[in-house]
Amino acid sequence: MTPADLLPHPEGGRYREVFRSARTLPVEGVRGGERAACTHIYFHLAAGEVSRWHRVTSDEIWNLYRGALRLWVWEEGGDPEAVELSADENRYCHVVPAGVWQAAEPLPASGGADEALVGCTVAPGFDFADFTMLHEGQPTADGLTAAAPDLARLLAPAEPA
Repeated sequence: MTPADLLPHPEGGRYREVFRSARTLPVEGVRGGERAACTHIYFHLAAGEVSRWHRVTSDEIWNLYRGALRLWVWEEGGDPEAVELSADENRYCHVVPAGVWQAAEPLPASGGADEALVGCTVAPGFDFADFTMLHEGQPTADGLTAAAPDLARLLAPAEPA
């Protein structure tokens, strides 16, 4: 898998969907009323790239394949938490519960470049209709910035008026 094999992702970085279950599940409160049982993507962040603050309506499992990654998770009203996925930490996966804000950035890896290749599994499966970005100037973004001013760098630019 090379970055050339991947497509730009709205949150930053690049991705390619590699699995979408043919089995569907009924899901209340979502457009269409059902989702694939499970989806899986490859997701790559090169040096200097970030995955901006976003959330999805399903649980998401991050699995590290190459490099190292700092995954940020934040529940409104609390403090953001950092989870490092790396060989140095001997931690290769983390589950982000449905509806929790998340962002990520590659870290320097032992003997490697500042990049990360991960797999992201979402169940019930991912649909862009269930994806929300956190933009500068939104009230929720103001709450994040108040809790952790240094993490405002991971917000998406303000939406045009």
